[in-house]
Amino acid sequence: MALRVAPAAKRIAARGLSNFMQSRGMATEKQIFNQIQSTKNIQKITSSMKMVSAAKLKGDEQRLATAIPFNSWTTALCGEPTLVEDATFEELPQKTLIVPF
Repeated sequence: MALRVAPAAKRIAARGLSNFMQSRGMATEKQIFNQIQSTKNIQKITSSMKMVSAAKLKGDEQRLATAIPFNSWTTALCGEPTLVEDATFEELPQKTLIVPF
C-alpha cells in the first residue's frame, strides 16, 4: 500500500530541504558583510573596555600612591600591624581597628 502525500506537503518538504541545502553552502555577500560588521563592533567594544580598565587601574595606582604616606603615619602612631587569627571580640584590646581581607 503506497502512501499518498498532498501536493502542499511536497512543496513544504521541498522548501525545507532546499533551505537546508542553502544553509550548508557558501555564505551570501550580505551574511559575510554582517559577520564583518559584528566583528568590527566587537573590536570596538573590546577596545573601549580596555580603555576603561586602564583608566581604573591608573586611578587605583594614584590612590595607592597617596595612601602610602598615611600608612607610614599610622604605623608610627600605632605600631606595626599584627595579624590576629580566630580571635573573639572579647579577646581583642579595647581600641582595635579590624580590617577584613
